[in-house]
Amino acid sequence: MSRFRRHTPVETEIVGVPASPGQPTSQLCSEPGCDGPDRVTCDYRDRRGTPCPTAWCPQHIVKINAWHLCRRHARIVQSLAPVEFRGELPAPDLDNRAPSLASYLADTLDEPMRKLLVELARPALGEYVASEALNLVTSVSGERRWSQGWKLFDNTGPLLRIGVEVDEKRDPECNLRLNSRVVLRFVPPWIRERRAGAPFSPEDEAERRRVFFETLMEQHVRPAVVAEERWVRRWERSPQAGARS
Repeated sequence: MSRFRRHTPVETEIVGVPASPGQPTSQLCSEPGCDGPDRVTCDYRDRRGTPCPTAWCPQHIVKINAWHLCRRHARIVQSLAPVEFRGELPAPDLDNRAPSLASYLADTLDEPMRKLLVELARPALGEYVASEALNLVTSVSGERRWSQGWKLFDNTGPLLRIGVEVDEKRDPECNLRLNSRVVLRFVPPWIRERRAGAPFSPEDEAERRRVFFETLMEQHVRPAVVAEERWVRRWERSPQAGARS
C-alpha cells in the first residue's frame, strides 16, 4: 500500500494581483492561427509586477479559481500554491521557463515514477511512496534550480529520492537527480525541434513525446533507480544469509 499526496490549487494571492474576471483586450489570441473573439489578457504578474503580455480567447484561456491564465502560467500558479511543509514561493519572472518545464516533466512522469517506486517499496517494513511539490533550490553560490520529484521512505527518512530539475541559467537543459547525484542531463527533444524549425503536427508531436518519456523511463530511470535501491540496501541481510546463520 502506498501513500500519495495530491497538491491542489488554493484560493490565495499567488500571482501578485487580486483575482479578476479577465481583462478584455483587442489583442489577437496568442494561440497560433486563432482569431477567436472575446479575448482577455493573462492575469499573471511576476515577482516584479510585470504582466504577462499574452491574450487568449475563451477556448484557449485557462481558468484557475478566479484567474484567467495562459497555459504556462496556469501550470506555474498551480505548482506554486502553498502546500504542507512549504510556504508560498515568489512568482517567477516572465522569461523564466525553468519552473513550468520542471513541473511539466514531473506531471508527465508522475504515474510511471510512482509505479516504479511502489514496486521497490516494502510496506511490511513501513515503507511508503510520496510525491514532492515543486520547490526552489538555491545553491551556496546563489544559483537557482526548480525541482519536483518523488521519494521512497520509512520512519527513518528517505531511502530513495528522485526528481527532475531545471537550473535557471541552464534552461532548457534538464537534470534527473537520484538522491544526491545527477544521473542524466538532457534537453527535451520537442524544444530542440522547435528551435530547429522542424514541422510536426500536434498528433506527431504528442506521439514523439510519448516515445521520449517511455524511453526515458525504461532506458535511464528504471536501471538507475533499481541499482540505487540495491546500493542503499546493501547492508541488509538477505534471506540466504539468514538461513545460513
